[in-house]
Amino acid sequence: MSIFVSVEDLEGEPLSDIFEIERVYRKFPKEAGVCLRFVGEAVDASFNALQTPSLLAELEAVSGAALDAAERAELERVLKVCAKHAGKKNSYVKFYGEAKSSE
Repeated sequence: MSIFVSVEDLEGEPLSDIFEIERVYRKFPKEAGVCLRFVGEAVDASFNALQTPSLLAELEAVSGAALDAAERAELERVLKVCAKHAGKKNSYVKFYGEAKSSE
């Protein structure tokens, strides 16, 4: 199970490389916050220019958690992309959940 991270424009065209996170999303808060609690392996979540500063702050808070090397590397990649696009008009940070097939 994993989540794909993408930054897209209004038409859904990618503004950065799409990449996969497989571990760090499990450290995201499940109830607190206004953004990360909506990111999960069974759902998709999209954040606009007004929401991305809050998303970035929540991701930075996760960096204070106990993370192994793989989780920290994934988080750093997400942070870098979000920092680059936070607050930019007509750009959307999207998380696409990819739940394991039940077959």
